[in-house]
Amino acid sequence: MAISRHPSPSNSQGNRPDAHMSRSHAVCAISGEFVRVHSPKLFVAACTLATAALTGVPAQAATAPAGQGPATSGPQTLGAKTGQVCGPPFVNGDPNLGPVVLPRTGLVAKILDGYVRYGGLSPERFLERYFIPSANSYRFPQDSGFAHSGGYTNGRPLIRTAKLPLGYKVDRFGGESGAFLAPFGTPFPERSLRPNNLNNVPGDPHLCNYHAYRVIRSFLVDAGPAASAFQMPGQGEQFHTLAKYIPGAPANPDGEVSIGWLADNGYLERLN
Repeated sequence: MAISRHPSPSNSQGNRPDAHMSRSHAVCAISGEFVRVHSPKLFVAACTLATAALTGVPAQAATAPAGQGPATSGPQTLGAKTGQVCGPPFVNGDPNLGPVVLPRTGLVAKILDGYVRYGGLSPERFLERYFIPSANSYRFPQDSGFAHSGGYTNGRPLIRTAKLPLGYKVDRFGGESGAFLAPFGTPFPERSLRPNNLNNVPGDPHLCNYHAYRVIRSFLVDAGPAASAFQMPGQGEQFHTLAKYIPGAPANPDGEVSIGWLADNGYLERLN
């Protein structure tokens, strides 16, 4: 068992950002698996959890037979009665509600530890609150999903410019056309993501649509804590990749540069 620390992104002036960002990211390394810890005092518990996960003890978020962590091959098939890890099948047959079967071992299972589907709401009530049927889309939080000062929706968005340093590891649940990243291993509830972010994508080998990266060329991002959304508490750090920070990068209508472009053009190295 080894304890190591990830560097924290610095701000655009080269200094460490605020306390939320500057806190040490201790990680427990066991057989190549990592789990992020916010406080040095918690690393023993985190390592114990990681060890349990790697030795086959079910993760708390699990509701189905064992799956697997990040994969370079197709999703594991568990049989006709249970389906595939991260779907199909989907809850109530609706992909918007996410997969029936979640992984019980591996890195993704550790990230899902403590995840309660729909924040305890029924699937029907969850859709009533967050889904717009006429648009076939979820209702997303304002200000790119960043939290606001004082926790008020009309407060100042807690957004700053930060520089992701060489070697820094990040990840995301979602395809590479998106423009958001998180520090590697951020717990799923802290990301404030929709349940369908966990869905497997046909033809894509990434289990639970999970992608991990290492920064191989430093670049600037908008950074800050995620607002609570989709019955998730949020407050995990998120990084918004914007074309204005990267000369020559193509921008979508929202001014974003995709994660796929960053990986294809020497800024990010794909890890899975």
